[in-house]
Amino acid sequence: MRSLFQILFFGVAFAFNSLAEEGDASKIPPAALTEIDFVRDIQPIFSASCYSCHGEDKQENDLRWDTKSSALKGGTSGLAIVPGKSGESRMIHLVAGLEKNLVMPKKGERLTAEQIGLLRAWIDQGANWPEEVALPKTKDKADWWSFKPATRPELPKVENKKWARNELDLFILAKLQEQKLAPSPEADRRTLIRRLSFDLIGLVPSPEEVEKLVNDKNPKAYENLVDRLLASPRYGERWARHWLDVVHFGETHGYDKDKPRLNAWPYRDYVIRSLNNDKPYSRFVEEQLAGDVLFPDESDGIVALGFIAAGPWDFVGHAELPIEKTDGLIARYNDRDDMVMTTMSTFQSLTVHCARCHNHKFDPIPQKEYYSLQAVFAGVDRADREFDSDKETRHRRRELKNEKSALELKLAALAPEKSPANGYHSGIEKIPDYTKWVQVDLGESRKIDEIRLIPARPVDFPDTPGFGFPLRFRVEMSDEPEFKSGKVLADFSGSDFANPGDVGVSIRVPDGSAGVPPASSKSVLTHDVLERATNSQAGRLRSDESRSFRFIRVTATKLWKRTHDYVFALAELQIFSGGKNIALHAKVSALDSIEAGLWSKQNLVDGFSSRAKLANIREPAKSGFESESPEISKITNRLAEIQAKLNSLPPPQTVYAATADFTPNGNFIPAKIPRPVHLLARGDVKQPRELMVPTGITAVSGPDAKFQISNLNDEGSRRAALAKWITDRKNMLTRRSIVNRVWQYHFGRGIVETANDFGHMGASPSHPELLDWLAFWFLENGESLKKLHRLIVTSATYRQSSAHNPEFAKVDSDSRFLWRMNRTRLDAETIHDSMLLISGKLDLTMGGPSAQQFGFKDDHSPVYDYTQFDVDSAAGRRRSIYRFGVRSAPDPLMDSLDCPDASILTPKRNVSMTSLQALAVLNDPFVLKQCEHFATRVATAGKLEKQIEEAYQLALNRKPTAEEMKRLVPFAQKFGMTNVARMIFNTSEFMFVD
Repeated sequence: MRSLFQILFFGVAFAFNSLAEEGDASKIPPAALTEIDFVRDIQPIFSASCYSCHGEDKQENDLRWDTKSSALKGGTSGLAIVPGKSGESRMIHLVAGLEKNLVMPKKGERLTAEQIGLLRAWIDQGANWPEEVALPKTKDKADWWSFKPATRPELPKVENKKWARNELDLFILAKLQEQKLAPSPEADRRTLIRRLSFDLIGLVPSPEEVEKLVNDKNPKAYENLVDRLLASPRYGERWARHWLDVVHFGETHGYDKDKPRLNAWPYRDYVIRSLNNDKPYSRFVEEQLAGDVLFPDESDGIVALGFIAAGPWDFVGHAELPIEKTDGLIARYNDRDDMVMTTMSTFQSLTVHCARCHNHKFDPIPQKEYYSLQAVFAGVDRADREFDSDKETRHRRRELKNEKSALELKLAALAPEKSPANGYHSGIEKIPDYTKWVQVDLGESRKIDEIRLIPARPVDFPDTPGFGFPLRFRVEMSDEPEFKSGKVLADFSGSDFANPGDVGVSIRVPDGSAGVPPASSKSVLTHDVLERATNSQAGRLRSDESRSFRFIRVTATKLWKRTHDYVFALAELQIFSGGKNIALHAKVSALDSIEAGLWSKQNLVDGFSSRAKLANIREPAKSGFESESPEISKITNRLAEIQAKLNSLPPPQTVYAATADFTPNGNFIPAKIPRPVHLLARGDVKQPRELMVPTGITAVSGPDAKFQISNLNDEGSRRAALAKWITDRKNMLTRRSIVNRVWQYHFGRGIVETANDFGHMGASPSHPELLDWLAFWFLENGESLKKLHRLIVTSATYRQSSAHNPEFAKVDSDSRFLWRMNRTRLDAETIHDSMLLISGKLDLTMGGPSAQQFGFKDDHSPVYDYTQFDVDSAAGRRRSIYRFGVRSAPDPLMDSLDCPDASILTPKRNVSMTSLQALAVLNDPFVLKQCEHFATRVATAGKLEKQIEEAYQLALNRKPTAEEMKRLVPFAQKFGMTNVARMIFNTSEFMFVD
């Protein structure tokens, strides 16, 4: 009971909010005049008003009010409580509204004067917070079906056992009986073969195949058909499309510069090949996460890593922004977020990425574990990666590269000043007329006698002498780093300069020849500035002018063509004064620079050119290079031999995949060791907290979430640990996830409707016992996807008719419990491919580069124009799985038919029925062309009645009825068979299964 005095006090103080002036502490309600009990008086206030933003799940400003230690420590803005001094405690100021535009709590009702008085009294009395006080009981996030251990259920006891064709039917039947429902009769064979063909291979069956099944007296005729379809190479093409949806595979980067990925297609072919070969699912998973580590002798171990690189990639954030800048760092964290999201959504059906800014709101996934998963991918990026399909070549290349790496490390240890560096490399441009510069700071003004430009011949371009040497350039000297004033020593920007190859370019300063080491005519080409003054714009410096400067700059005004782009590169910039190279180890700056691998600004003045490692090429001592020791010479000779042997091997293939070793592109450079990944307070890169190490998710029952990684600098070991955790036989969530996906694609909905979210915000399973039974069955049957398909499609459940039953619909209107087979609309690819098959124009060639069914313009932001494509070309006849997928510009026909955006994960496609679809299927150029070919194909049947009958058999697998024939013959006579074909393609019977 409160005293009368307290009641009067709080009544008077209640209006303080309207009277208090901002910052006026005297207007804060006074402390309550009673002894405060923390549990009774304070904890309820914290629980009601503070925990939502400063509790277990979320800690804004890095502050928690649900634990004593955190609350008394304060947050990023300092102490919130000063025990004994409530008037100086920031918490009181915030709840009282004394800080401009910042009142706590942010959400919900403001604290009353009484509540603030209680808080003040508690603080003034020493902020007593008993250690033994427990938090109020909250819902246990781990108390959810997907986080509980899976157990293999017993087969249910049911009536009418004769209906069941295999064990899974018993679970369906038990649920139907529980709901007082009954299964539907079996569909006819014509319906079943169409259902199976669309389902397993994504193509309409031929009239001959339909007739064969309908008339087959073999009691195993249906099962034989299933086996034949599963053995078809078309099966892998069909089901690979489902997988590519799940992992949001695309062949462009997305974002604002949606550049093409011309080497993404090998991953698509890998998925098709793996499914056709019925690769065990765990092997399939492990290859896609760490195949290069776990299966180094297999080319699929590299190609499969296209999984990690399947999603969108921010070209600007990686190539144009350095990681040191905030936006560049955000781009790197975003990239790893996509890798984590794709991995965990695909293989675990968990929304782990929701814990990026705070602990997961609904599932038992702390923020710390999210960033631990980011640490798994801290050493890889998305880029082109080489691989060899031939086993012998693959082994030989790996042996040579391993030996090369070991020798380069040894060389660096023996002669660190002669590290195998290439030199300086500018950023990469798409046009040659782009100005780039690099300059050397001598520290003070020094007398200059000669400048030598040593061309690059990098180890990765061993057959390219004069790599990056500019076509046009000038050399300047100044005492100001900005070169606002100074002297032009030589100007070769008026016309193209002949590439010097392996010969250095020497530019002598007038009267500066004394004491300069003579240049060999074979190694250095001398350009006397005064001698060239009358023939070019060189020679700005007169002999009587000062030759002392601090900064030397080389400016390229026309870049060297590399492949399809342009660069500026030099191995060395030497500056001689009194016979000594004073540029050695000087400070270097540049407009831009690739700082990765063997390229760096400082490598421009390290006294060593990578050409010294190439066969029969040595930098002469007179050019400023010291003689090599016998051991160094032996290593460099062997390195040259290795490079020659590598060059003699058949050229490798390329796949766009996860890699830690790739050609730098601007600021996009490989990580030598895994990058540091910090837990980010509120997901903010400006608020890094503790450094993270790779772990799994502790809430996933079964496998140990603590990874055993002996060498954290080995990025591959990180991915391998995650792969093994996911495929651990005790991790039944992995098996629950995949069997649910397969079930969904067969029935139109999963046992769990939210295939990517098995958490609290996802759906509960309609048949939980069946889900676990299937997971264990799958594991015990070698994780064979084909066996799982066969189990499902040979079941009585799958063979049911889709006929409507009004009485059953009152109980289960959308047939969630499967009292009938669900009707589904054909997806975009099946419609597209079946049209080609029916018209007789489908090209069944498998694999290879994707068909670019658009006009392409490689601009600053690429342009993809579908109106420029010839739909009747060879590329237009490929199966849709081989269609080049553009993120920013989807194919209009496929887009209208609900083909998903490749920038997002699509565990289940939307199925819509719109007028736009009808218009597209009526008028799209591709459809119209197939209608023409369809009409030509059936023309050989003879008179119109026979042509119409043939068209029906090809597209609908039946003969037209008498009424249909009566209407279609005059229609065909008036409008032609092309329009009959057009009408058939627009019927619901063609567009829907069943």
